[in-house]
Amino acid sequence: MPKQFTTVGVGRLLKEWKEEDFAASLWTTEIPLAVAGFNYGRFKKKEVTDSETKYAIEGYATSEVPDYLRGFPGNLTPSRLTENAMVEAQNSVRLFTQYFGEAPYGRLAITQQPQFNFGQSWPTLVYLPLSAFLDSTQRWMLMGGDAFRFTEFIQEVTPHEVAHQWWGHMVGWASYHDQWLSEGFADFSAGLYLLWTESKPDKYLKYWERARKAILDKNEFGLAANDAGPLWMGLRLNTRRTGGAYNRLVYPKGGYILHMLRSMMYEAQTKDQNFVVMMHDFVKTYYNQSVSTEDFKRMVEKHITPNMNVDGNGSMDWFFDEWVYGTEVPSYAFNYSLSDDGDKTVLKFTVEQSGVSPRFKMLIPIYLEFDGKPFQMGRVFLVGNLKSKEFQTRLPKRPKRVLINAEHDILASQVSVNGK
Repeated sequence: MPKQFTTVGVGRLLKEWKEEDFAASLWTTEIPLAVAGFNYGRFKKKEVTDSETKYAIEGYATSEVPDYLRGFPGNLTPSRLTENAMVEAQNSVRLFTQYFGEAPYGRLAITQQPQFNFGQSWPTLVYLPLSAFLDSTQRWMLMGGDAFRFTEFIQEVTPHEVAHQWWGHMVGWASYHDQWLSEGFADFSAGLYLLWTESKPDKYLKYWERARKAILDKNEFGLAANDAGPLWMGLRLNTRRTGGAYNRLVYPKGGYILHMLRSMMYEAQTKDQNFVVMMHDFVKTYYNQSVSTEDFKRMVEKHITPNMNVDGNGSMDWFFDEWVYGTEVPSYAFNYSLSDDGDKTVLKFTVEQSGVSPRFKMLIPIYLEFDGKPFQMGRVFLVGNLKSKEFQTRLPKRPKRVLINAEHDILASQVSVNGK
């Protein structure tokens, strides 16, 4: 490279030197990598080693903005915010190591690139958009009112791209049918990051609500992305009348599928343990392999919980047929009443499922809220367009609210709650 540039490659830097007006560097890797890439620029470098994961997190950003932003008011110095991006990457690596297992690379370089709203991930190397290195005031000066909507992208792009170290690099996909195992899983991971790094659940819940709208909101032809076809069709979802359906379906619906599986595997005593064990097993089993949707289904069946075994045969065909190979989306109506009975409270409720075929099956989570944080009380299993029997249970005290689908546990067209 011209000597004024710093090169950042995949793998590990073995050595670098000067040759007349050029800088040269040699990179190596001790483990197989499916793809290789690099970034270069007039970077300032920062580095930290995470005490928990022992991962080396490097940050690279420029002191000046690209030509297309020169002349804008304000001190636009991307390298000023390098540490913010590094902290987000460090927290992402910690969280995803806990949920998905250790990554083998030992290093992750977070690098600025000149595109304003585009990120990409390579093994050990992440491109972050220039916008991720600007603060909210600077984005407002550049974008006006659009900056508020763009803030959501900024909050999600770093954990999404870091998640590709697992989904796409450690575990690949077999064909275009299976690419949701990369992009959808990375979208799920970004939501998981919001859940565990934000003090309030608002951003996490809004994240899944935006995903739901991306999947179900209709375009100018009156068609939703979900109307284009099953998730499994991948890039073939994009047509003249459903342009952009791939991005609006494979990413958020793929994430929703994993989100729904996590919800079904959740238990009050062990929390996410069932899900974590499954995801560790999935990564370990298929490390450095290209995985199909059916491979993942078999992994879910290996770790199936009793409540998920709705057909009694250990098969998850019912779930994958509905959500991966199908396009149905249910609606729910929840009616409940609370009454006092001595020092106890009696809860009575019914759940109704509609807008689906007669064989559509789903587990609907019921939540109680006592102190501002809903917790999952149990699940109701329904088949087809059906109203459940009336359930009754005694509670130790009166809850503030009774809810279903409180954490967007199910991709639903509509959810109504009526209580007294």
